[in-house]
Parts: sequence; structure tokens; C-alpha cells
Amino acid sequence: MPSRHLLIAILAALPLVAFAEGDSPWLPIPGQVALGLNHTEQSGDKAYIGSTLLPLSAITGGAASNYKRATTTLRLDYGLSDSLAFDAAIGYAKVKVGAADSDSGMTDSTLGLRWRVLDEYENPALPTLTLRAAAILKGNYDGARLASVGKGANGFEAAVVLGKQIIPALALWAEVGVQKRADNVPNATFYELGSRYRFAPQWSASLGYGNKKFGGDLDIGGAGFSPARFQQVREQRGVAKFSVGYAFAGNQGVALNLAKATSGRNTVKDDQAVGLSYAFAF
Repeated sequence: MPSRHLLIAILAALPLVAFAEGDSPWLPIPGQVALGLNHTEQSGDKAYIGSTLLPLSAITGGAASNYKRATTTLRLDYGLSDSLAFDAAIGYAKVKVGAADSDSGMTDSTLGLRWRVLDEYENPALPTLTLRAAAILKGNYDGARLASVGKGANGFEAAVVLGKQIIPALALWAEVGVQKRADNVPNATFYELGSRYRFAPQWSASLGYGNKKFGGDLDIGGAGFSPARFQQVREQRGVAKFSVGYAFAGNQGVALNLAKATSGRNTVKDDQAVGLSYAFAF
């Protein structure tokens, strides 16, 4: 039978690998490595211009009626000590907006440290509380375009992550954080809410919601906007997330992941996002 900490590491890694945004308050044990690989396909036929939702065909003058994005991400977590862990993530994405625009390249990479301040397994009356700091390293794509892979700027992230194993089968967690980037990209604030229910010894389901908001007052098509300023727009996305995971062989897991954009500003609206992820701890 896998240890409790190893099973927690596998189950916690799956939803994080799946949706890129968000971190777990539960750390790998010292010397433990958790690797996660995910591939996600996103598509949609509408976009928010400012806060107005419009068909892509109307926005692009008929050059595009559909947006498609494919992203593959690899994430590593390593337990440095009982209360400290290192994480790193790299990825590759391809974006196509019909005949209007397309781009591809390495996504922004992250290098982070998580410090567990409170541990619910040592103090059952308390939640697990973890602080995270991370460097954001821009990928090799053009951020100033309609089909951009990302913001195209280096940056820094700081976050607080809180979690609690309510009962052996149910865990809840929440994260709130900020991002600061170079090249006039507005500062961002974000939060993530997540839950995981283990409905069988090896099966679990996760349900979550994430929201990320970049500041500023520049809207696409608004005063002062030009295509060269895509990175500077006031962007916001709310995303609902669901996944089903299966842990096996004592140290591995797979998951099917679904997501849907529920709200936004100056961003595409994903009608669907479907992904598969695999996690391995040793």
C-alpha cells in the first residue's frame, strides 16, 4: 500500500498539472519527486472585447470563426525539507485563430519555492498553510498579437495557499496571489478554489474555480489600443474546472480534465477545454 503522503502527493498533483494555474498546500516529503505531464485542447468561437461578448467572425471580419489552442505542460515538484519544496514548470503551446493569426512556442516557465508554515498533520485542529514565491520566465513567442501564447514578459509571483483534509475522503483548498511582470504588463491578482473527493480507494474527483485579473484601463478596441499593446490590456478570466483521477501502482495517477470559461474581459471564451494528465512520484 502507498504511504499516506505519497498518495496525497499524487492526488494533489493531478488537478494542478491539469489546469496549470494553482498550487497545492501539501508538499512532497523530503527527497520525494513528483512529475506531472498534461496535454489540453481548448476551443471557442467567441471573445470578450472589453466586457462585451462577440462572435470571433465579427471581430476578425470573417477571417476566423474559431479559436483553438493546444498546450502541453511538464511540472516537477521536489521535497527539499519537511517544510520546503521546489517546483518548476515548462510547456509548449500552439494557438490558431482561423486565417486571422496563429502562433506557437514555449510557454512561460516558472521556478518556485513553497514554504509550509502550518501542517494539519502535526496540528489536526489547524489547516495546512503554505507560502509560495516564483519567478516567471517568458517563453519564445510574440506576446503582442491576437494569437499570443501568453503575456511575453518576465515576472514574479507570490501566493498564499490554504488547505484542509476535512475527512479522509474530502479535501478543500484555496489560493490567493499576485503577479508582477515587466514590459508594461499590468499587475495581476488571482484566486483558486478547489475540492477533491476520493469516492473509491483509487478514484477521486476534483471540482474547482479560478479567476485571474490584470489591472489597468486599456480595452481591446478602446482609446489608445493598438495590436502592439495586446500585452497591456485589462484582461480577466473566470474558469470552472472538473477532473476525475485514478491512482495506481502505488505512485502513479492519470486524470481526465474538463474546463470552461464562465466570464471574462478582453479574452477568448473557451466553450470547452479537455485535457489528459499523468503524475508519477518517487
